[in-house]
Amino acid sequence: FTLPKKVASQAMAFSWMAEETLIGDVDNLHWTVLHKKGADVDAVAIDADRLRAALTRCQEAGLNVTQALPDAWLLPVTTGGSTLVAQDDSYWLRLSPHVAGEMEATLLPLLMQKAGVGEVWCYGDAPAKVHVDVQHAWQHPLALIQPQWQTCRVNLLHGEFSLKAGNGRAAKSMKAAMVAAGVLSVALLLGPRIAMAWMLVQQENRVQEEIVQVYQHHFPSMRQQTNIKYHFGQSLKKQSKGFFLQLDELENARQSVPAMEIELLEYDAQQNTLTLSVSAQNQPALQAFVNQTSENFDFTLQPVSTTEPYTAMIAGKHK
Repeated sequence: FTLPKKVASQAMAFSWMAEETLIGDVDNLHWTVLHKKGADVDAVAIDADRLRAALTRCQEAGLNVTQALPDAWLLPVTTGGSTLVAQDDSYWLRLSPHVAGEMEATLLPLLMQKAGVGEVWCYGDAPAKVHVDVQHAWQHPLALIQPQWQTCRVNLLHGEFSLKAGNGRAAKSMKAAMVAAGVLSVALLLGPRIAMAWMLVQQENRVQEEIVQVYQHHFPSMRQQTNIKYHFGQSLKKQSKGFFLQLDELENARQSVPAMEIELLEYDAQQNTLTLSVSAQNQPALQAFVNQTSENFDFTLQPVSTTEPYTAMIAGKHK
């Protein structure tokens, strides 16, 4: 993120900037700064309820959590490079300088196109369609992050999750605390969400372009580029319904008046007018049909026969 010059709080700025790129609700995200240089900030977020639940489970198990941090971010990586660690059906991913996460193998080829030009390291089987520069034997990712973990000062336990005063000494002597207490390592980085959001944005842009093309094909005089659905709907309302659509509406109205039959129908395409020759078992059925069609048609009824079978001419046009 590039923070604005004036902002009430970093967390608030992160939330409203993240709304543009992330999927789902961002109001409940707990933010932590990983790296900051001027106004440019690399940050990590986790759902506050998820973090709270994890801390509660540790507490119930008798574990004193002194540090929570993004695990994949601690993977070793070369400058400008990338690191992959194979899992059962996914990969831990670390991109230089400050991007990391857990990713499905099918998404990696697309995401790696945005990676730097440095070396790509892979621990374990390399994913399909991804070029790997250095192949290493598989190691458990928690073992790979140990060197960086021991010197990492990033901690998600701040703000409402800050350590109590009684835990201050444990926080200062982290090596001793790691032996005596459980240290929570949370796979929470925004990498997967950012990648998915990026893909969805590209798809949305393509769909939007296709919508505009369809819109301008049917209504060449219209030049709106935004709120297409509304303008398309308004333009459709201004178009007169074709003959077959009018027939469908007439048939629906006729079915609601079973005592009446349409004997003959004439359509004047130039004037868009209809003339119906109808018959009915009783006179009220004729007027009932006209009333039934009044929502979509402007018809006039001209009775022809006053004895059974009752006949009439109905003329008018679609509204």
